[in-house]
Amino acid sequence: MVWQPTPYTAPLLVAALASFFFAAYVATNRRRAGGPLLRGFVGVALGSGIWSLAYAAQLSATGLDATLLWNRFVWIGVGVLAVAWPAFVLAYVGWTAWFRPRRFALLCLVPTTVICGTLLYGPDPLLYRAPSLAAAGGFLVMEYVPTPALLAFVAYSYAVNLVTFAVLGHAALARDGVFRRQAALLLVAGAAPTIAGVVGVWGAVGPRFVDFTPVTFAATSGVIGWVVFRHRLFDLSPVARDAVFTNIADGVVVADSTGRIVDVNEPARRLFPAVAVGRDVSEAFACAPSVVEAVTGDGPSEAEFRMTHEDGGSHRFLIVSVYAIVGADRVTTAQDDIGDGTVLLFRDVTEQETLERRYRSLIEKSPNVIAVCGADGLVRYVSPSIERLLGHAPAGIEGRPVVDLVHPDDRLDSQRAFELAFETDETQSVDHRIAHVDGNWRRFETTVERLFDGAEEVVITATDVTESRRYEQRLQVLNRVLRHDLKNDTNVIGGYAGLLRDHVDETGDEYLDTIDRKVGTLTHLSDQAREIDVALHSDADQATIDLSELVERLCASLDSSFPHATVTVSTPALAVVSADELLESAVRNVLENAVVHNDRERPVVEVTVTADDDGYRIEVADDGPGIPPVERTVFTEARETALEHASGLGLWLVHWIVTESGGEVDIDTREQRGTVVAMWLPAADADDGSDAGKGVARAGNASESDDAGASVEAERRTATDRRE
Repeated sequence: MVWQPTPYTAPLLVAALASFFFAAYVATNRRRAGGPLLRGFVGVALGSGIWSLAYAAQLSATGLDATLLWNRFVWIGVGVLAVAWPAFVLAYVGWTAWFRPRRFALLCLVPTTVICGTLLYGPDPLLYRAPSLAAAGGFLVMEYVPTPALLAFVAYSYAVNLVTFAVLGHAALARDGVFRRQAALLLVAGAAPTIAGVVGVWGAVGPRFVDFTPVTFAATSGVIGWVVFRHRLFDLSPVARDAVFTNIADGVVVADSTGRIVDVNEPARRLFPAVAVGRDVSEAFACAPSVVEAVTGDGPSEAEFRMTHEDGGSHRFLIVSVYAIVGADRVTTAQDDIGDGTVLLFRDVTEQETLERRYRSLIEKSPNVIAVCGADGLVRYVSPSIERLLGHAPAGIEGRPVVDLVHPDDRLDSQRAFELAFETDETQSVDHRIAHVDGNWRRFETTVERLFDGAEEVVITATDVTESRRYEQRLQVLNRVLRHDLKNDTNVIGGYAGLLRDHVDETGDEYLDTIDRKVGTLTHLSDQAREIDVALHSDADQATIDLSELVERLCASLDSSFPHATVTVSTPALAVVSADELLESAVRNVLENAVVHNDRERPVVEVTVTADDDGYRIEVADDGPGIPPVERTVFTEARETALEHASGLGLWLVHWIVTESGGEVDIDTREQRGTVVAMWLPAADADDGSDAGKGVARAGNASESDDAGASVEAERRTATDRRE
């Protein structure tokens, strides 16, 4: 085969070698990048290389058959490039929807048809009519008449190329910095061969039938290399950049080495409305001098700092991270070398900072001592309240053993509670004494629990109960002394009043009756005070109690103590409830009040026990004057009035015991006359035996029989005297 030299052979060979080099380099060294962008670039490089190499052979051939043979390979390169170039551009701008199977098949349809037709039927007669070799410019060139198929494919190719050029042009205008330069250079690399091909067809440059499209690949290969290596085409993806800038919640501002803003995202614009591309940093951040100093390098060399930004009257707390761009391939946080520019990252931590400040304020202003202790037993943090409560400075406590200030007699229990908090992950409570700086001991109720699941720290909350304990003790002592003296004195008064009856005439009986009534009232008040004290301070557990047995027994006692009263009882065979062990005191008070406060000569009391929902209801109905409204505030307001302290004590006792039992108390007025007091109590569990309930009720009976008998006897005597 004879070859002819042409002025275009060398550029075509250079273009082919450059294209194959780029394809091999990217495919070998950038395999980790993967994705449509890489595959599209390799396709463009291979298509360009095949086209250039085959066209160099076509121009060098001196026979028509050889020329048409090499022309077949030219069309293979053209077809590959017709698919790879738009695929590469679409991948570059992130239009990944075109890589779905159906759409990509549509993109491949026309080029694949041309390649297959050329290989099967040849370019003559599919694309050319009457091809021949003619001398032009000192060498032979194939001349031909284009067929409609060739013209249609050329129109299709130009239309696709114009779309890709428009996409790249828009990307170059819409982006900034390196991404704008990337898009602009890719636009030049794609448009230059197309323009050269059009100019060659018009005959403006060189022979008319020489295709200058692959010839320009020699020049555009250098542009492609510049984009790949200098502008890091596969390292700095505009799609990734757009995704980050669009979706990142933090504000990002990029400034060049002169302090001019070259890029900014929407969160940054919301934080700083004055920030815009093209503005100087000193103008855009006039309200934030620390940011200006970070960019210019005039301030301290901090890679991260906090700032407070005023935004529409409110304050935003920001963490600013500063990254210096040094050279084209390195980014650092060093502030002593600003280099090619600066990236500012603004993270809005307002909610986190507000929450931290809120909890810090709660801890610092808490009336309790709050401490954090590690598994090593050393205090790592203690709230400032320790200085107010115990006189110790927090700095002097942190780092010391947690039990260092605990009373020696209480240290073992305190240490055990501390260890159990780690071992069981359950909250531990301990009552102990802690040393005050003045040498006295303060009583604290303390809880110890893990800071959070899996943490090797516990939080300790200590409440000073010294004064409340002293107050409670004083009240208990005062209560016992008053009740003891009150009961003794009333007994003495009652005894002397009885002796006086033999020494006064009938006119004095009325006064002695008054004394007896008041003695009975005071005795009953003393007994109620004792029962209330027991109800408030006892650790009585819930017990199973048979209401039928309890009510029948108390009604029998009431009937015996007040023979002038008519008491009727209706109960089921068994009515076992779960209630406080002091329930008997509550029921007895209601029964006694129904008779004692009744103004009829023969009071009538009706008592019923019925099943109600998941429990039982006791109803005590009388025909008396009713309970004064002022005393009903026990149930409506849960407080005593200022004028009626003593008269409502019985109702308070009933209220406390029933509610502690998980029950409810209601008071209603009967239609004709009288009151109905209803007490609802939850039924005991099925596995709680009724015999046990009866045993508990009877045990409570025995322990209270003496005082209860004295109380009933006093009330009976008072009611009898009133009747007489």
